[in-house]
Amino acid sequence: MLDQAGAADKHILDPVAAERGKKVYIAECITCHGPSARGGSVPPNDGPDLVRSLVILHDRYGSTIGPFIRKNHPTQSGKPASGFAQADVEDLADFLHLKVSDTMRTSPLFHAQNVLVGNPAAGEAYFKGEGKCIQCHSVTGDLKGYGNKYEAIDIQQRFLFPRPGGRGGRGGRGGGGGGGKPIMVTVTPASGPAVTGVVDRLDDFSVSLRDKDGAYHAFGRSSKVKVVVDDPYKAHTELLDRITDTNMHDVTAYLEGLK
Repeated sequence: MLDQAGAADKHILDPVAAERGKKVYIAECITCHGPSARGGSVPPNDGPDLVRSLVILHDRYGSTIGPFIRKNHPTQSGKPASGFAQADVEDLADFLHLKVSDTMRTSPLFHAQNVLVGNPAAGEAYFKGEGKCIQCHSVTGDLKGYGNKYEAIDIQQRFLFPRPGGRGGRGGRGGGGGGGKPIMVTVTPASGPAVTGVVDRLDDFSVSLRDKDGAYHAFGRSSKVKVVVDDPYKAHTELLDRITDTNMHDVTAYLEGLK
C-alpha cells in the first residue's frame, strides 16, 4: 500500500504530438543527436544516443526530459533551454519515445537479437538479489518456460512495463483496461464510510473510482481525506528508478534463457 499515486507506466504515444515534436527536434536537437536520435558522430556535434538513454526510458510525457533540458542544456538555436514551453517538451517526449519504438520494432538499424547483449548469470544475480524480483516471481512458477513464450525484445518490454494498456500518465488514470490488474484505491472522506474501488482518476487535487458495483465516486483531496492506493505494479514502477542499462540487458538475457 502507498498513500499516493506512483509514477506513470509505459508512455502511450500520440502520433500527432510526435509529429509536432519532430519539428522541435529538428530545430533544436538534430545536429548533436543525429536524424534517428542515435547520437552524433562528428565532434563537437557528437551527442549521446537518446534511444538508449535512461532519461528517455524513465520519462513519461516530459517528466524527466523537461527537467533535464531545462538545466542549461545547449540548443541549436541558441535560445535558453530553460525557456522551453511545456507543450514543446511534451511533444518532444512523444517524438523521442516514437524513435525508441521505431528502433526496437522496425528500424533496419536494429534487430531483436541485439537486446541479448547482457550476462545471464549477472541477470540471475540481480533478479534474486538487488532487483528483488524473486519476492513476487518464480522461475518454476509464473516464469516457467518464459523464454519460449516471448521474443527477447518482448521480454525486456514486459518486465519494464508490465501493466497492459493502462496509461496512468497524463490524467493519472488507473488503467487495467488491457486485461492487467487494476490499481485499487480506498478513500476515507472527512465524514462518511470509506469507499474502495478501481482508480478512475488520481492526481494531487482529486480522486475518483468505481466500486465493485460499478458506481462512480469522486472526492476532492485534502488533509482530511485519506487516500490509500494499492498498485499491483508498484515494484516495477520503482524498479525503473534504480535499474541501470546493464541490469536491464542482464535480466533480459536471464529471462530469455528460461526455456
